[in-house]
Amino acid sequence: MPAFLVTSRTVPSPPPAKKKPRRLSQEWVAVISFISAICAAGGLFALILVNVRIPGDFAFVFLPVFIYFAITQLRSYIFRVPIFMLNVFLNGTPAYLLLTLCFAFLYYGAIIGLELVTHQDPTAPHIIFVTTTLALAIMFDPVRMYVQKYIEQRFNRRNREAARAVQIFTSTLREEIDLDQLSDRFLTVIEQTMDPYSVSLWTRISEERQEKSSATEMMRIADDDPFIAYLLKHAGLLEISRLQLGTSIVQNLKAQQAEILLPLASQGELIGLLVLGPRLKGEDYTAEQRTLLDSLIPQVAPALRVAQLVQDQQMQVRERERIEQELRTARTIQHTFLPRNVPALPGWLLVPYYKSAREVGGDFYDFLPFEDGRLGIVIGDVTDKGIPAALVMTATRTMLRTAALEQSSPSEVLARVNDLLHVDIPAGMFVTCFYAILNPKNGHLRYANAGHEPPYRQHDGNAAELWATGMPLGMMPGTRYDEYEATLIPGESLLFYSDGLVEAHNTTQEMFGFPRLKTALEDPSDGTPLIEVLLGKLKRFTGDGWEQEDDVTLVTLQRTH
Repeated sequence: MPAFLVTSRTVPSPPPAKKKPRRLSQEWVAVISFISAICAAGGLFALILVNVRIPGDFAFVFLPVFIYFAITQLRSYIFRVPIFMLNVFLNGTPAYLLLTLCFAFLYYGAIIGLELVTHQDPTAPHIIFVTTTLALAIMFDPVRMYVQKYIEQRFNRRNREAARAVQIFTSTLREEIDLDQLSDRFLTVIEQTMDPYSVSLWTRISEERQEKSSATEMMRIADDDPFIAYLLKHAGLLEISRLQLGTSIVQNLKAQQAEILLPLASQGELIGLLVLGPRLKGEDYTAEQRTLLDSLIPQVAPALRVAQLVQDQQMQVRERERIEQELRTARTIQHTFLPRNVPALPGWLLVPYYKSAREVGGDFYDFLPFEDGRLGIVIGDVTDKGIPAALVMTATRTMLRTAALEQSSPSEVLARVNDLLHVDIPAGMFVTCFYAILNPKNGHLRYANAGHEPPYRQHDGNAAELWATGMPLGMMPGTRYDEYEATLIPGESLLFYSDGLVEAHNTTQEMFGFPRLKTALEDPSDGTPLIEVLLGKLKRFTGDGWEQEDDVTLVTLQRTH
């Protein structure tokens, strides 16, 4: 559903009196105005004909001039006061008044003089004087309009100030990318040039901004509302009183006494609306003001669109920064759940390594010291990555620690955690886990496996899996796990690992694999720690530009003597 953020400005004074609805249509008003112009011109001609003695029939030269003058000025009427007269007497400087009057005298005097020179026969038919004079007036009308427009722009105070305000505004449109500042400046220009009692700018906002916006004034329009389609088809200035749409938006605008509506569209998309209320003192908007609006909107709409895109991009950047900060915090919290200190066992060397593929991961390892000197070793992997896996990992670790205090057997611990985890784990997720209990005094090891990769047992250049299997945790309630035993002799090592090691791929999409891991364990070493050897081989295999696909967790346990 399209939503628009509404920014409004209202003059702090009583609103102008509500205009009475016109009883006649616009077309009938135009016809009446035209007839009034003809009558006014005819009356003026009759007055001159009666009171001024002009030889022959040359007086008929004035008739078409008066008619043309009346029509050209009355077509700028607001049906009450001519724009021409209003600008001349209210907004004009002395230079503007003088130049306008002189130009009108010269223009119409030149037409009359040219007619008198070319038609010197006073007995010529009246129709010749009328038609030729009117033809001359029409022929040179573009010149008159051009010169008059220049005078308006150069010497008319109100028009000059408005044009200058618009010019200053449009000259910096391409440089303004802040949506709030652009909207504020746009409304200021409209207030300066249009003198509205109220003006509102509706700017379309994205769904993300709708959710995060705290603005109280927001308009939502249904997707199937014909109002949107109508505005896209009518890109120019619209008079709200003449809109025949029965939508609630139009009814609300009419109830608020809004007069003018200008769609702001860019590349076939409605990005905003400009709504103007009545003018101050109850005046109508002039033809010059309407023309100014029509010329201003096509320049504002693309700039507004760019500012909207910039604001959306900035919001996305801020959202990414917020998420990244939250992920960094989550990573810090997750690392607190991993063992801070490695237990020191006489005659044993215990080394862990952990690196997540993302800020947070689903791999985990843990050491559980018991009062009798035994040590529990846990390594696990949650399916999926990111925050969901991290949350499940945290819950699983907590359950393992709790169950380990209640149960003495690795198989019983895994069975207990499986039943607890199955109740709350999200659908499609499970946890693989290998749990062993070491007696450091004699090297005796009891262990059970819940679907995790069996650790490798290494000694004298030989490596073999410490085989054990079972269902992953959280998949099926009531699962029972087999328990196995082994004894580590001096010089023997165990490697616990997650699948992020063996499932790593190089640039040709070849997998590191179990055979390569077994070979790396069987290769003679020069005393370099086993984890450093494995990480070095992994780096050479994947290359410098490797993007880690999954969490990598390694734990080595070596009996030194």
